[in-house]
Amino acid sequence: MNDYRQVSVGSFGRGQKIAVIYATGLIASGKSSYDTTGSQVTGSDTMLEYLRKARADQSVKAIVLRIDSPGGSAIASDVIWREVMLTKNMKPVVASMSDVAASGGYYIAMPAHAIVAEPSTLTGSIGVVLTKFVIDGTLKKIGLNMEGVSKGKYADLYSPVRAFSPEEKKRMAENMQATYNTFVEKAAQGRNTTPEKIDAVGQGRVWTGRQAKQIGLIDELGGLDRAVSIAKQKAKIAQDADVELVIYPPKKSFYDLFKSPFSASERAATLGSLLGFTNPRVLQALAAPLQVFRRGETLALMPNVFVR
Repeated sequence: MNDYRQVSVGSFGRGQKIAVIYATGLIASGKSSYDTTGSQVTGSDTMLEYLRKARADQSVKAIVLRIDSPGGSAIASDVIWREVMLTKNMKPVVASMSDVAASGGYYIAMPAHAIVAEPSTLTGSIGVVLTKFVIDGTLKKIGLNMEGVSKGKYADLYSPVRAFSPEEKKRMAENMQATYNTFVEKAAQGRNTTPEKIDAVGQGRVWTGRQAKQIGLIDELGGLDRAVSIAKQKAKIAQDADVELVIYPPKKSFYDLFKSPFSASERAATLGSLLGFTNPRVLQALAAPLQVFRRGETLALMPNVFVR
């Protein structure tokens, strides 16, 4: 699919601008960064900063939120959702979906005035997951033992040396159901429909962009150019008028590149080799989500892992 990150349209300095804000990779709390695979992580703090800058800039007439994300933290997604809601009350916001805009990636698109996706975009995945790794068996196999002391009935809920008890599983299911209900209700609000209809196409199902249009999860099929065209229309800018695309995040400066000469993927590959992995990319792909989410955090994340 086309990437317009470095493209500006028309003349500069004519007072009409459209901000294009990229949300790429896993969604997590904090600042945007890169995980150990070298893949970008969209931080909620950074997204708030970009949205507020675009909202405050009087020369920016509309905003395109360009999403290429399988989702991530439910909390971070909700924080971004709220900021998009505040922004849409002041300026037109159009969501443009790239390869993937699923789960949390769909969550942050929901408030937009219009949602545009490619026919083959993977989207939807309205659902939540929670992961806990239990490593007690592995530790025993290598001759290690881990013990802990806790005070409180649920103090060691996320202990890695034991599985959830039936009562704990029930409590976690209740928490996840509450998060899912919020997801569905906000999706229904954004799509002007009922929670029942969203639930019927939700429950973690993943749809292509073409299917998503048929069931009402998006508005139109097309790429970034189509999203920009809709943004111009909603901002009452003539289609043949010159506009400048203001890109977030901006290009890295020489100083940014100089202070971090080695990529995260190179560092992870080195670590994988030291641990005896001949193909450390497998470990990287599996471990990446765990490095950007807090322990016990509910995830709005498409649960599939792809390793190339």
